[in-house]
Amino acid sequence: MKGKIMTGMIVGAFLFALLAVMGGSWLSVDDTGDADVDYTLGGMEMSEGGITMDVDYSEMCDEMDDDDMCSAASAGTFGGLFIWLGIIVTVVAGLMMVLPMFGIDAMDAIPEIGQKVVTWAAGGLILAGALLWWILMPEFEDGMAVGMSFFMAMFAGLLGLAAPLMDMFVPADGE
Repeated sequence: MKGKIMTGMIVGAFLFALLAVMGGSWLSVDDTGDADVDYTLGGMEMSEGGITMDVDYSEMCDEMDDDDMCSAASAGTFGGLFIWLGIIVTVVAGLMMVLPMFGIDAMDAIPEIGQKVVTWAAGGLILAGALLWWILMPEFEDGMAVGMSFFMAMFAGLLGLAAPLMDMFVPADGE
């Protein structure tokens, strides 16, 4: 039962991290009027009255030489990189947990210390990516705050870290 719960945690971390990294609500704005604004890791998309405008932080950094845009571009790049690495490691951790349930011992070649590192890194990289994005972002303007995608990434990282914690502190079935 413990293994199935841990597997569910890792799969949940994978799904929440994937939703977060693809999400368009890394920042939320209190009042945008009639416009619909989505803030992603790499830029923002604004649409109003059928007109859509995409702003890429990296392009704006190159064109305007604006420090805030350059900081936002760096934050999105590094945060996204860490979260994507966390997603890849989460897939490996999930396979390490799921394959033995079906009698496939393909992941047994990974040393025990490697398995420990993978399970801890799965949540740690996702959490580090979200926190790195938050730290590297420039100061938020009035009415701006972190959005739902940020909180999903944080939850994914914590869920990914909860699985190895459960492995450490919860006794296995029958012990």
